[in-house]
Amino acid sequence: MPHLIAAFSTDLDAVRTTTLENDYIVSNFISQEFQEFDRMGWSNKWFDYRHMTLLQATHRYMEVYGDIYRRIYAREFDRERAEHIKPLNFELILAALRPEGQADAKKVTKAKKQLVGCWRGRQIADMLGCPYDVYIDLAFTYRMRRWKQNTMPQPFHLYHEYDVIKIVERWEELQASRLYRAEHAAYLVQNYQDLPQQNDYHDWLFKQAKLRSNPAEWIATFIEEHALPVEKVQTRTDIPEWEMIERYLQ
Repeated sequence: MPHLIAAFSTDLDAVRTTTLENDYIVSNFISQEFQEFDRMGWSNKWFDYRHMTLLQATHRYMEVYGDIYRRIYAREFDRERAEHIKPLNFELILAALRPEGQADAKKVTKAKKQLVGCWRGRQIADMLGCPYDVYIDLAFTYRMRRWKQNTMPQPFHLYHEYDVIKIVERWEELQASRLYRAEHAAYLVQNYQDLPQQNDYHDWLFKQAKLRSNPAEWIATFIEEHALPVEKVQTRTDIPEWEMIERYLQ
């Protein structure tokens, strides 16, 4: 795991939480059951999160949660107030959980509840291979349909089994109607290092092409956009298929 994270590191990632802080949070506030769940789900994660530590990925999840929370709050409650709402503050959560911040038991309890709620939601999204914006938007959508309270759902409300079943079904439907692509530069062919997540991404693109009416055209597009190596495409297609792809490349 550290090798994979290092191989995908960027300047942007460097300003985020360190591996040391990740280890501290995991060992002190995340249950063994949840830790095992992360180990099982790593290879399913959406591709743009596979270079992150677990804490970095949870931070990203919180950021996306905040964006979608404000959008739904504006629609359901108060548009003007929504602009100023920050439902989660990652830095304050970490500050309360660090050794020097644990004098206030109430703050620690609140911070841990927020962290673990987002951690668990992020885990479910990772296990489904779902981008966080897609997962959180769907989780809010299905939860709000049965929501009777005057406040917004909190992170720990977004992974009820009933809602997750609906999310799984909808995520499969979305893949057939919209093309989801990784944004991280490590998935460009010029940065290919035969890493597991890069090969997984290639498999994903082949699968996405097959879900569409003209797979050859889509594969040609992926080649032109430097997302699929030509050599790999040639080894995975027969001669008639490759000739059709070549026609789209001309």
